[in-house]
Amino acid sequence: MQLEDDGATASLGGGSGVSAPATMPIRLRTSLPGCSIPYVPYMVPVTWRRSQLSTLVNKVLAAAQGSETEGDAKYKSVPFDFIVNGELLRCSLEEYLAQHGESAESALELEYIRSTLPPAFKDAARQDDWVSSIDARRPGVVLTASYDGRTRVYDLDALTSEPQTYTPSYATDVSLTSARWLQLAGDVQTLATGSMDGTVAVWRVPAVPGASSPIPIVQAMELRHHTSPVSTIDTYVRGDRAAVLSAGWDGTIALWDVPADAPISTSRAPADEGAPTKKRRGARGAQAPSQAEASTVQPPMAPTMVLHHVVPTLGASAAKALGTAPTPGANARTLASFDQGDRRIWSAGWDGAVKCWDVEAGGVLQSQKQSDKVALALDPVRGAHPASAHPEVMTGHMDHSIALYDFRDAVTNAAVAIANAHAAPVSALRTHPTSSHLFASGAYDGRIKVWDVRSPKQALFALSQPVSVSRARPTASAQKILGLDWTPEGDRLVAGGEDCCVSVYQGQAIGVEHV
Repeated sequence: MQLEDDGATASLGGGSGVSAPATMPIRLRTSLPGCSIPYVPYMVPVTWRRSQLSTLVNKVLAAAQGSETEGDAKYKSVPFDFIVNGELLRCSLEEYLAQHGESAESALELEYIRSTLPPAFKDAARQDDWVSSIDARRPGVVLTASYDGRTRVYDLDALTSEPQTYTPSYATDVSLTSARWLQLAGDVQTLATGSMDGTVAVWRVPAVPGASSPIPIVQAMELRHHTSPVSTIDTYVRGDRAAVLSAGWDGTIALWDVPADAPISTSRAPADEGAPTKKRRGARGAQAPSQAEASTVQPPMAPTMVLHHVVPTLGASAAKALGTAPTPGANARTLASFDQGDRRIWSAGWDGAVKCWDVEAGGVLQSQKQSDKVALALDPVRGAHPASAHPEVMTGHMDHSIALYDFRDAVTNAAVAIANAHAAPVSALRTHPTSSHLFASGAYDGRIKVWDVRSPKQALFALSQPVSVSRARPTASAQKILGLDWTPEGDRLVAGGEDCCVSVYQGQAIGVEHV
Protein backbone atom coordinates (compact mmCIF):
# COMPACT_ATOMS: atom_id res chain seq x y z
CA MET A 1 0.00 0.00 0.00
CA GLN A 2 1.51 3.31 -1.11
CA LEU A 3 0.90 6.35 1.09
CA GLU A 4 1.94 9.96 0.78
CA ASP A 5 3.32 12.30 3.39
CA ASP A 6 0.62 14.95 3.59
CA GLY A 7 2.88 17.44 5.30
CA ALA A 8 5.73 16.95 2.83
CA THR A 9 3.43 17.11 -0.18
CA ALA A 10 1.92 20.38 1.00
CA SER A 11 5.34 21.94 1.37
CA LEU A 12 6.47 21.12 -2.15
CA GLY A 13 4.06 23.30 -4.10
CA GLY A 14 2.90 22.67 -7.66
CA GLY A 15 5.64 21.96 -10.17
CA SER A 16 8.49 22.83 -7.80
CA GLY A 17 10.54 19.95 -9.08
CA VAL A 18 11.53 18.95 -5.54
CA SER A 19 11.50 15.16 -5.18
CA ALA A 20 9.21 13.54 -2.63
CA PRO A 21 10.83 11.98 0.43
CA ALA A 22 11.95 8.37 0.25
CA THR A 23 9.54 5.71 1.37
CA MET A 24 9.93 2.49 3.32
CA PRO A 25 7.72 -0.51 4.12
CA ILE A 26 6.25 -0.97 7.59
CA ARG A 27 3.95 -3.55 9.15
CA LEU A 28 1.52 -2.65 11.94
CA ARG A 29 0.14 -4.90 14.67
CA THR A 30 -1.61 -4.43 18.01
CA SER A 31 -2.95 -6.32 21.02
CA LEU A 32 -5.82 -3.85 21.44
CA PRO A 33 -9.13 -5.72 21.10
CA GLY A 34 -11.02 -4.90 17.90
CA CYS A 35 -8.33 -2.55 16.60
CA SER A 36 -6.29 -4.73 14.26
CA ILE A 37 -5.69 -3.61 10.70
CA PRO A 38 -4.49 -5.78 7.78
CA TYR A 39 -0.98 -7.06 8.50
CA VAL A 40 0.47 -6.07 5.12
CA PRO A 41 3.37 -3.81 4.14
CA TYR A 42 2.45 -0.10 4.08
CA MET A 43 4.78 2.14 2.06
CA VAL A 44 5.19 5.35 4.05
CA PRO A 45 7.61 8.29 3.86
CA VAL A 46 10.70 7.91 6.06
CA THR A 47 9.99 11.39 7.48
CA TRP A 48 6.85 10.22 9.20
CA ARG A 49 6.60 10.44 12.99
CA ARG A 50 4.14 9.20 15.58
CA SER A 51 1.38 11.63 14.60
CA GLN A 52 1.36 10.65 10.91
CA LEU A 53 1.49 6.95 11.78
CA SER A 54 -1.42 7.44 14.19
CA THR A 55 -3.40 9.14 11.42
CA LEU A 56 -2.70 6.19 9.12
CA VAL A 57 -4.03 3.65 11.64
CA ASN A 58 -7.14 5.74 12.28
CA LYS A 59 -7.86 6.08 8.56
CA VAL A 60 -7.61 2.32 8.03
CA LEU A 61 -9.83 1.65 11.06
CA ALA A 62 -12.38 4.21 9.82
CA ALA A 63 -12.38 2.61 6.36
CA ALA A 64 -12.99 -0.79 7.95
CA GLN A 65 -16.14 0.66 9.52
CA GLY A 66 -17.41 1.82 6.13
CA SER A 67 -16.22 5.44 6.44
CA GLU A 68 -19.47 6.58 8.04
CA THR A 69 -19.57 10.32 8.37
CA GLU A 70 -22.93 10.89 10.01
CA GLY A 71 -24.79 9.68 13.08
CA ASP A 72 -23.55 7.59 15.98
CA ALA A 73 -21.54 5.31 13.67
CA LYS A 74 -19.02 8.03 12.86
CA TYR A 75 -15.50 6.88 13.68
CA LYS A 76 -13.69 8.97 16.28
CA SER A 77 -9.92 9.19 15.94
CA VAL A 78 -7.78 7.91 18.79
CA PRO A 79 -4.12 8.86 19.37
CA PHE A 80 -1.69 5.94 19.23
CA ASP A 81 1.89 5.38 20.33
CA PHE A 82 4.24 3.05 18.48
CA ILE A 83 6.76 0.53 19.79
CA VAL A 84 9.72 -0.68 17.72
CA ASN A 85 11.87 -3.50 19.11
CA GLY A 86 10.75 -2.79 22.68
CA GLU A 87 11.28 0.96 22.40
CA LEU A 88 8.80 3.79 22.01
CA LEU A 89 9.15 5.66 18.75
CA ARG A 90 9.96 9.26 19.74
CA CYS A 91 11.51 10.43 16.44
CA SER A 92 10.97 10.01 12.70
CA LEU A 93 11.39 6.64 11.03
CA GLU A 94 14.45 7.97 9.23
CA GLU A 95 16.08 9.04 12.49
CA TYR A 96 15.29 5.68 14.08
CA LEU A 97 16.92 3.80 11.20
CA ALA A 98 20.03 6.00 11.43
CA GLN A 99 20.32 5.55 15.20
CA HIS A 100 20.07 1.75 14.96
CA GLY A 101 21.98 1.24 11.72
CA GLU A 102 19.04 -0.35 9.94
CA SER A 103 18.06 -0.18 6.28
CA ALA A 104 14.88 1.28 4.82
CA GLU A 105 14.60 -1.63 2.42
CA SER A 106 13.27 -4.25 4.83
CA ALA A 107 9.85 -3.89 6.44
CA LEU A 108 9.94 -2.45 9.94
CA GLU A 109 7.40 -3.92 12.38
CA LEU A 110 5.64 -1.48 14.71
CA GLU A 111 3.19 -2.28 17.50
CA TYR A 112 0.64 0.43 18.19
CA ILE A 113 -0.89 1.04 21.62
CA ARG A 114 -3.35 3.61 22.83
CA SER A 115 -1.56 6.83 23.77
CA THR A 116 -2.24 8.46 27.14
CA LEU A 117 -1.18 11.73 28.65
CA PRO A 118 1.25 11.53 31.59
CA PRO A 119 -0.29 11.83 35.05
CA ALA A 120 0.07 15.40 36.29
CA PHE A 121 0.95 16.40 39.85
CA LYS A 122 -2.28 17.26 41.64
CA ASP A 123 -1.53 17.84 45.32
CA ALA A 124 0.68 16.87 48.25
CA ALA A 125 0.21 16.61 52.01
CA ARG A 126 3.07 16.76 54.47
CA GLN A 127 3.29 14.66 57.63
CA ASP A 128 5.72 14.47 60.54
CA ASP A 129 7.87 11.52 59.47
CA TRP A 130 8.76 9.26 56.56
CA VAL A 131 5.89 7.57 54.70
CA SER A 132 6.72 3.86 54.77
CA SER A 133 3.73 2.51 52.81
CA ILE A 134 0.71 3.61 50.76
CA ASP A 135 -2.65 1.86 50.33
CA ALA A 136 -5.03 3.58 47.89
CA ARG A 137 -7.30 0.59 47.17
CA ARG A 138 -10.32 2.16 48.89
CA PRO A 139 -12.23 4.69 46.76
CA GLY A 140 -11.68 8.31 47.76
CA VAL A 141 -9.16 7.73 50.58
CA VAL A 142 -5.55 6.73 51.04
CA LEU A 143 -4.02 4.95 54.04
CA THR A 144 -0.40 5.55 55.01
CA ALA A 145 1.98 4.03 57.53
CA SER A 146 4.75 6.14 58.98
CA TYR A 147 8.00 5.80 60.87
CA ASP A 148 6.49 7.90 63.67
CA GLY A 149 4.32 4.88 64.59
CA ARG A 150 1.08 6.32 63.24
CA THR A 151 -1.31 5.53 60.42
CA ARG A 152 -3.16 8.29 58.61
CA VAL A 153 -6.23 8.31 56.40
CA TYR A 154 -6.35 11.11 53.81
CA ASP A 155 -9.25 12.32 51.70
CA LEU A 156 -7.94 12.18 48.13
CA ASP A 157 -10.23 15.02 47.03
CA ALA A 158 -9.10 17.21 49.95
CA LEU A 159 -5.57 16.00 50.51
CA THR A 160 -4.36 18.99 52.49
CA SER A 161 -7.21 18.76 55.00
CA GLU A 162 -6.41 17.21 58.38
CA PRO A 163 -6.18 13.41 58.08
CA GLN A 164 -7.61 10.88 60.50
CA THR A 165 -4.59 9.89 62.58
CA TYR A 166 -4.24 6.69 64.62
CA THR A 167 -1.48 5.34 66.82
CA PRO A 168 -1.88 1.55 66.49
CA SER A 169 0.85 0.66 68.94
CA TYR A 170 1.18 0.91 72.69
CA ALA A 171 4.91 1.38 72.26
CA THR A 172 4.66 4.70 70.50
CA ASP A 173 8.31 4.78 69.48
CA VAL A 174 8.04 1.68 67.25
CA SER A 175 8.07 2.55 63.55
CA LEU A 176 5.40 1.13 61.27
CA THR A 177 6.66 -0.46 58.06
CA SER A 178 3.33 -1.26 56.40
CA ALA A 179 -0.43 -0.70 56.67
CA ARG A 180 -3.24 -2.24 54.61
CA TRP A 181 -7.02 -1.96 54.69
CA LEU A 182 -9.09 -4.89 55.87
CA GLN A 183 -12.50 -3.26 55.84
CA LEU A 184 -14.00 0.20 55.48
CA ALA A 185 -17.71 0.35 56.24
CA GLY A 186 -19.99 2.39 58.45
CA ASP A 187 -18.43 4.23 61.35
CA VAL A 188 -15.67 1.68 62.00
CA GLN A 189 -12.56 0.95 59.93
CA THR A 190 -10.37 -2.15 60.14
CA LEU A 191 -6.76 -2.27 59.07
CA ALA A 192 -3.61 -4.35 59.54
CA THR A 193 -0.13 -3.04 60.29
CA GLY A 194 3.41 -4.35 60.51
CA SER A 195 6.18 -2.76 62.54
CA MET A 196 9.91 -2.71 63.10
CA ASP A 197 9.57 -4.79 66.29
CA GLY A 198 8.10 -7.71 64.32
CA THR A 199 4.51 -7.18 65.46
CA VAL A 200 1.60 -7.69 63.08
CA ALA A 201 -1.69 -6.29 64.34
CA VAL A 202 -5.31 -5.89 63.25
CA TRP A 203 -6.89 -2.67 64.44
CA ARG A 204 -10.50 -1.59 64.62
CA VAL A 205 -10.68 2.19 64.69
CA PRO A 206 -13.50 4.75 64.50
CA ALA A 207 -13.92 6.82 61.35
CA VAL A 208 -13.74 10.40 62.62
CA PRO A 209 -13.61 12.96 59.79
CA GLY A 210 -11.40 15.96 60.37
CA ALA A 211 -9.61 14.54 63.41
CA SER A 212 -6.81 16.86 64.46
CA SER A 213 -5.14 14.57 67.02
CA PRO A 214 -4.44 10.84 67.35
CA ILE A 215 -7.65 8.82 67.79
CA PRO A 216 -7.83 6.05 70.40
CA ILE A 217 -7.96 2.49 69.11
CA VAL A 218 -11.33 0.76 69.60
CA GLN A 219 -10.12 -2.84 69.46
CA ALA A 220 -6.93 -4.61 68.53
CA MET A 221 -5.62 -8.09 67.86
CA GLU A 222 -1.91 -8.85 67.97
CA LEU A 223 -0.58 -11.45 65.53
CA ARG A 224 2.77 -12.65 66.82
CA HIS A 225 5.28 -14.61 64.79
CA HIS A 226 8.19 -12.62 63.35
CA THR A 227 11.44 -12.26 65.28
CA SER A 228 12.66 -9.41 63.05
CA PRO A 229 11.10 -6.33 61.43
CA VAL A 230 8.07 -6.86 59.22
CA SER A 231 8.86 -6.06 55.57
CA THR A 232 5.40 -6.17 53.99
CA ILE A 233 1.74 -6.66 54.86
CA ASP A 234 -1.03 -7.76 52.50
CA THR A 235 -4.72 -8.43 53.15
CA TYR A 236 -7.72 -10.01 51.47
CA VAL A 237 -11.36 -10.16 52.64
CA ARG A 238 -13.61 -13.06 51.71
CA GLY A 239 -17.07 -13.16 53.24
CA ASP A 240 -16.93 -12.88 57.00
CA ARG A 241 -13.26 -13.84 57.17
CA ALA A 242 -10.12 -11.98 56.23
CA ALA A 243 -6.61 -13.16 55.41
CA VAL A 244 -3.57 -11.25 56.64
CA LEU A 245 -0.19 -11.97 55.05
CA SER A 246 3.13 -10.79 56.43
CA ALA A 247 6.76 -11.23 55.46
CA GLY A 248 9.74 -10.29 57.57
CA TRP A 249 13.47 -9.89 57.82
CA ASP A 250 13.59 -13.34 59.43
CA GLY A 251 12.99 -15.01 56.05
CA THR A 252 9.50 -16.26 56.92
CA ILE A 253 5.99 -15.59 55.62
CA ALA A 254 3.02 -15.85 57.97
CA LEU A 255 -0.66 -16.19 57.07
CA TRP A 256 -3.52 -15.52 59.48
CA ASP A 257 -7.29 -16.00 59.18
CA VAL A 258 -9.05 -13.33 61.25
CA PRO A 259 -12.67 -12.16 61.55
CA ALA A 260 -13.45 -9.51 58.95
CA ASP A 261 -16.38 -7.85 60.72
CA ALA A 262 -17.11 -9.94 63.83
CA PRO A 263 -15.91 -8.54 67.17
CA ILE A 264 -12.23 -9.17 67.73
CA SER A 265 -10.56 -9.67 71.06
CA THR A 266 -8.85 -6.70 72.65
CA SER A 267 -5.14 -7.10 73.19
CA ARG A 268 -5.30 -4.62 76.03
CA ALA A 269 -8.47 -3.30 77.66
CA PRO A 270 -8.58 0.46 78.23
CA ALA A 271 -8.85 1.57 81.83
CA ASP A 272 -11.87 3.57 83.01
CA GLU A 273 -11.24 7.22 82.26
CA GLY A 274 -12.31 8.28 85.74
CA ALA A 275 -10.44 5.60 87.67
CA PRO A 276 -7.01 6.56 88.98
CA THR A 277 -4.31 4.07 87.99
CA LYS A 278 -0.61 3.86 88.58
CA LYS A 279 1.54 3.09 85.60
CA ARG A 280 5.24 2.60 85.22
CA ARG A 281 7.36 3.51 82.26
CA GLY A 282 8.79 0.68 80.21
CA ALA A 283 12.34 0.59 78.99
CA ARG A 284 11.32 2.20 75.67
CA GLY A 285 9.32 5.02 77.23
CA ALA A 286 5.87 3.48 76.73
CA GLN A 287 3.49 3.18 79.63
CA ALA A 288 3.21 -0.36 80.97
CA PRO A 289 -0.34 -1.58 81.65
CA SER A 290 -1.75 -1.30 85.14
CA GLN A 291 -2.52 -4.44 87.13
CA ALA A 292 -6.19 -4.26 86.10
CA GLU A 293 -5.22 -3.87 82.46
CA ALA A 294 -2.63 -6.63 82.55
CA SER A 295 -5.21 -9.15 83.69
CA THR A 296 -7.25 -8.59 80.53
CA VAL A 297 -4.40 -8.92 78.04
CA GLN A 298 -5.27 -11.64 75.52
CA PRO A 299 -2.60 -14.06 74.25
CA PRO A 300 -1.32 -13.16 70.76
CA MET A 301 -2.90 -15.09 67.91
CA ALA A 302 -0.64 -17.62 66.18
CA PRO A 303 -0.52 -17.83 62.38
CA THR A 304 -2.50 -20.52 60.57
CA MET A 305 0.35 -21.09 58.11
CA VAL A 306 4.09 -20.33 58.08
CA LEU A 307 6.20 -20.48 54.91
CA HIS A 308 9.99 -20.29 54.79
CA HIS A 309 11.17 -18.24 51.85
CA VAL A 310 14.68 -18.59 53.25
CA VAL A 311 15.33 -22.07 54.64
CA PRO A 312 16.48 -21.79 58.25
CA THR A 313 20.05 -22.88 58.98
CA LEU A 314 18.80 -24.19 62.32
CA GLY A 315 15.78 -26.41 61.68
CA ALA A 316 12.50 -26.15 63.52
CA SER A 317 12.97 -29.47 65.34
CA ALA A 318 16.50 -28.60 66.44
CA ALA A 319 15.37 -25.14 67.50
CA LYS A 320 12.52 -26.64 69.51
CA ALA A 321 14.92 -29.00 71.24
CA LEU A 322 17.16 -26.08 72.15
CA GLY A 323 14.22 -23.89 73.11
CA THR A 324 15.05 -21.25 70.50
CA ALA A 325 13.54 -20.00 67.26
CA PRO A 326 14.72 -21.36 63.88
CA THR A 327 17.66 -19.35 62.58
CA PRO A 328 17.23 -17.88 59.08
CA GLY A 329 20.04 -17.81 56.57
CA ALA A 330 21.99 -14.72 55.60
CA ASN A 331 20.24 -11.94 53.65
CA ALA A 332 16.84 -13.13 54.84
CA ARG A 333 14.73 -10.03 54.22
CA THR A 334 11.59 -11.25 52.44
CA LEU A 335 8.64 -9.66 50.61
CA ALA A 336 5.27 -11.32 49.98
CA SER A 337 1.98 -10.55 48.24
CA PHE A 338 -1.37 -12.23 47.64
CA ASP A 339 -2.59 -13.17 44.16
CA GLN A 340 -5.79 -14.82 42.89
CA GLY A 341 -7.48 -13.42 45.96
CA ASP A 342 -5.65 -15.25 48.72
CA ARG A 343 -5.17 -18.56 46.91
CA ARG A 344 -1.63 -17.84 45.73
CA ILE A 345 1.31 -16.12 47.40
CA TRP A 346 4.34 -14.58 45.71
CA SER A 347 7.56 -14.04 47.60
CA ALA A 348 10.97 -12.58 46.84
CA GLY A 349 13.90 -11.55 48.93
CA TRP A 350 17.51 -10.62 49.34
CA ASP A 351 18.51 -14.16 48.40
CA GLY A 352 17.49 -13.48 44.77
CA ALA A 353 14.76 -16.14 44.71
CA VAL A 354 11.22 -15.48 43.44
CA LYS A 355 8.72 -18.10 44.60
CA CYS A 356 5.10 -19.03 43.97
CA TRP A 357 3.15 -20.77 46.78
CA ASP A 358 -0.19 -22.58 46.52
CA VAL A 359 -2.23 -21.68 49.61
CA GLU A 360 -5.15 -23.99 48.81
CA ALA A 361 -2.75 -26.94 48.68
CA GLY A 362 -1.47 -26.11 52.16
CA GLY A 363 1.36 -23.74 51.30
CA VAL A 364 3.06 -25.98 48.74
CA LEU A 365 5.91 -24.35 46.81
CA GLN A 366 4.65 -24.54 43.21
CA SER A 367 7.70 -23.18 41.44
CA GLN A 368 10.53 -20.71 41.79
CA LYS A 369 13.04 -18.74 39.77
CA GLN A 370 16.51 -17.82 40.93
CA SER A 371 18.63 -14.77 40.19
CA ASP A 372 21.55 -12.92 41.72
CA LYS A 373 19.50 -9.76 42.27
CA VAL A 374 18.52 -8.44 45.70
CA ALA A 375 14.77 -7.73 45.60
CA LEU A 376 13.44 -4.60 47.32
CA ALA A 377 9.95 -4.51 45.77
CA LEU A 378 7.41 -7.08 44.62
CA ASP A 379 3.98 -6.95 42.99
CA PRO A 380 1.97 -9.46 40.92
CA VAL A 381 0.63 -8.53 37.50
CA ARG A 382 -3.09 -7.87 37.76
CA GLY A 383 -4.96 -6.03 35.02
CA ALA A 384 -8.25 -6.86 33.37
CA HIS A 385 -7.54 -10.52 32.65
CA PRO A 386 -8.23 -13.37 35.10
CA ALA A 387 -5.32 -13.88 37.45
CA SER A 388 -4.99 -17.50 36.39
CA ALA A 389 -4.33 -16.34 32.83
CA HIS A 390 -1.10 -14.58 33.71
CA PRO A 391 0.93 -16.03 36.62
CA GLU A 392 3.40 -13.17 36.43
CA VAL A 393 5.14 -11.09 39.05
CA MET A 394 7.40 -8.01 38.98
CA THR A 395 10.39 -7.28 41.18
CA GLY A 396 12.52 -4.19 41.77
CA HIS A 397 16.15 -4.59 42.71
CA MET A 398 19.10 -3.09 44.54
CA ASP A 399 21.07 -2.87 41.26
CA HIS A 400 18.52 -0.32 39.88
CA SER A 401 16.81 -2.89 37.63
CA ILE A 402 13.26 -4.23 37.24
CA ALA A 403 12.27 -7.74 36.16
CA LEU A 404 9.05 -9.42 35.04
CA TYR A 405 8.89 -13.16 35.74
CA ASP A 406 6.42 -15.31 33.79
CA PHE A 407 5.80 -18.55 35.68
CA ARG A 408 4.18 -20.17 32.64
CA ASP A 409 7.69 -20.36 31.22
CA ALA A 410 10.11 -22.94 32.57
CA VAL A 411 13.08 -20.68 31.82
CA THR A 412 14.69 -19.30 34.97
CA ASN A 413 15.56 -15.94 33.45
CA ALA A 414 13.19 -12.99 33.64
CA ALA A 415 10.73 -12.67 30.76
CA VAL A 416 11.38 -8.91 30.69
CA ALA A 417 14.49 -7.35 32.21
CA ILE A 418 14.88 -3.57 32.51
CA ALA A 419 18.45 -2.70 33.40
CA ASN A 420 19.16 0.75 34.90
CA ALA A 421 15.45 1.49 35.19
CA HIS A 422 16.38 4.11 37.77
CA ALA A 423 19.56 5.82 38.93
CA ALA A 424 19.22 4.18 42.37
CA PRO A 425 17.75 1.03 43.96
CA VAL A 426 14.12 0.38 42.95
CA SER A 427 12.20 0.42 46.23
CA ALA A 428 8.53 0.42 45.15
CA LEU A 429 6.50 -1.22 42.39
CA ARG A 430 2.78 -1.25 41.68
CA THR A 431 1.14 -2.84 38.65
CA HIS A 432 -1.90 -1.14 37.14
CA PRO A 433 -5.29 -2.38 38.43
CA THR A 434 -6.97 -2.53 34.99
CA SER A 435 -4.12 -2.99 32.50
CA SER A 436 -1.79 -5.99 32.53
CA HIS A 437 0.78 -3.95 30.56
CA LEU A 438 1.26 -0.89 32.77
CA PHE A 439 3.09 -0.47 36.07
CA ALA A 440 4.69 2.27 38.14
CA SER A 441 8.05 2.25 39.90
CA GLY A 442 9.69 4.39 42.55
CA ALA A 443 13.30 4.43 43.68
CA TYR A 444 15.83 5.85 46.09
CA ASP A 445 16.58 8.53 43.49
CA GLY A 446 13.20 10.10 44.29
CA ARG A 447 11.88 9.48 40.79
CA ILE A 448 8.55 7.88 39.86
CA LYS A 449 8.15 6.30 36.44
CA VAL A 450 5.25 4.76 34.55
CA TRP A 451 6.12 1.85 32.25
CA ASP A 452 4.58 -0.36 29.59
CA VAL A 453 6.06 -3.87 29.59
CA ARG A 454 5.85 -3.87 25.79
CA SER A 455 8.36 -1.00 25.78
CA PRO A 456 10.95 -2.02 28.40
CA LYS A 457 13.78 0.06 26.98
CA GLN A 458 12.14 3.35 27.85
CA ALA A 459 9.60 4.50 30.45
CA LEU A 460 6.37 6.07 29.22
CA PHE A 461 6.59 8.93 31.72
CA ALA A 462 8.81 10.21 34.50
CA LEU A 463 6.83 12.08 37.16
CA SER A 464 8.10 14.84 39.40
CA GLN A 465 6.83 17.26 42.02
CA PRO A 466 6.67 21.01 41.37
CA VAL A 467 9.70 22.97 42.49
CA SER A 468 7.67 24.61 45.26
CA VAL A 469 7.00 21.17 46.81
CA SER A 470 10.44 19.64 46.30
CA ARG A 471 12.17 22.66 47.82
CA ALA A 472 10.17 22.19 51.01
CA ARG A 473 11.93 18.91 51.79
CA PRO A 474 13.66 18.79 55.18
CA THR A 475 17.04 17.98 53.58
CA ALA A 476 18.38 17.78 50.09
CA SER A 477 18.84 14.00 50.36
CA ALA A 478 15.34 13.29 51.71
CA GLN A 479 13.87 11.86 48.54
CA LYS A 480 13.59 8.06 48.64
CA ILE A 481 10.27 6.69 47.39
CA LEU A 482 9.09 4.03 49.85
CA GLY A 483 5.37 3.63 49.06
CA LEU A 484 3.40 3.63 45.81
CA ASP A 485 -0.16 2.67 44.82
CA TRP A 486 -2.83 3.21 42.15
CA THR A 487 -6.41 4.11 42.97
CA PRO A 488 -8.97 1.39 42.00
CA GLU A 489 -9.81 3.06 38.67
CA GLY A 490 -6.13 3.43 37.80
CA ASP A 491 -6.44 7.15 37.04
CA ARG A 492 -4.47 8.36 40.08
CA LEU A 493 -1.08 7.38 41.44
CA VAL A 494 -0.21 8.06 45.10
CA ALA A 495 3.38 8.09 46.36
CA GLY A 496 5.24 8.77 49.60
CA GLY A 497 8.63 8.33 51.16
CA GLU A 498 11.55 10.03 52.81
CA ASP A 499 10.30 13.50 51.88
CA CYS A 500 7.45 13.07 54.43
CA CYS A 501 4.92 13.87 51.70
CA VAL A 502 1.89 12.06 50.32
CA SER A 503 1.79 13.09 46.65
CA VAL A 504 -1.03 12.47 44.18
CA TYR A 505 -0.67 12.39 40.39
CA GLN A 506 -3.86 12.59 38.29
CA GLY A 507 -4.25 11.18 34.77
CA GLN A 508 -6.93 10.36 32.22
CA ALA A 509 -7.72 7.10 30.39
CA ILE A 510 -4.61 5.45 31.84
CA GLY A 511 -4.72 1.75 31.09
CA VAL A 512 -7.72 1.95 28.74
CA GLU A 513 -7.34 -1.02 26.40
CA HIS A 514 -10.17 -0.38 23.96
CA VAL A 515 -10.96 2.17 21.23
